[in-house]
Amino acid sequence: MAEPPVSDRAAQYQSKTEKVTHRPQVIGLLRRLRDQRVLLSARVPGHSGLFNSLLLEVDPDRSLILLDELNPRQGHELVCQTGQLRVHCQCKGVELSFNCDVEVHPARSGISFYRAALPEAIDYLQRRSSFRVRVGADLTVPVRLSLNKATASAEAVLVDLSVGGFGATLDSSVELTLGQVLPCVIQLPKGETLEANIEIRVVRVDPARPIQRIGASFRDLKPVQRQVVRRFVAQLEREMLRRKARI
Repeated sequence: MAEPPVSDRAAQYQSKTEKVTHRPQVIGLLRRLRDQRVLLSARVPGHSGLFNSLLLEVDPDRSLILLDELNPRQGHELVCQTGQLRVHCQCKGVELSFNCDVEVHPARSGISFYRAALPEAIDYLQRRSSFRVRVGADLTVPVRLSLNKATASAEAVLVDLSVGGFGATLDSSVELTLGQVLPCVIQLPKGETLEANIEIRVVRVDPARPIQRIGASFRDLKPVQRQVVRRFVAQLEREMLRRKARI
């Protein structure tokens, strides 16, 4: 029986956890949670309860964050005993979580707050609704990222692609931030181009080489643009199946 197309397999629904350790990226994610007043779910190690909190402040200069008192009250009582929290939340389709040791500080209003060191790492889980097909090593697909309204741009190389977004590599000197929205142009084979807006969802610097890997999601693709992506994804799938058949 012939193997079904990759896009039809259960594997097309994937999730991947990235550990964000780059300090500017960590700060950017935390500020997003604070500015959007995202509800945090917190667990106290050794206890099964789930409690609510908010991120009150992010202070990079002093390398600390402030968290609101846990609710219900039982959570606060447990934190006073352990001084530890595991924080989890969802923001724009992405799941974030981190650990922190906290100091309890009473407030004049009678509601306490917690002081903690700026997390060194945040677990970043992006759930994908479509499988990204890898670009073969024998094919180079350039991607141009427009960094601002002037003429500044960066050149990247496509690594994988789906109707939802793509992965690419580029020089590590290019500064990108999670959540950044910018225009891009993908130079497809046979002279076809795709112009679209993207949102940066993953940034990972290679510690051994001067390159970085990014993951981006398409923003508001028009039907014509979506059809262009689908055609190229189908082409990549066919090439991948041919390579497997030759093995």
